[in-house]
Amino acid sequence: MAKKVTGIGGIFFKCKSPSQMRDWYKQNLGLVTNEYGSLFEFRESDKP
Repeated sequence: MAKKVTGIGGIFFKCKSPSQMRDWYKQNLGLVTNEYGSLFEFRESDKP
């Protein structure tokens, strides 16, 4: 039996200073980011 997709997509923001935006997300939200954004993993994919 094939696994089903449970979601796809994201939220995208356009800004003048991506590096400052990444720093703000790290400082204020604790997110680890790179030049492409931040990854959110579904932790219970095998045990929903």
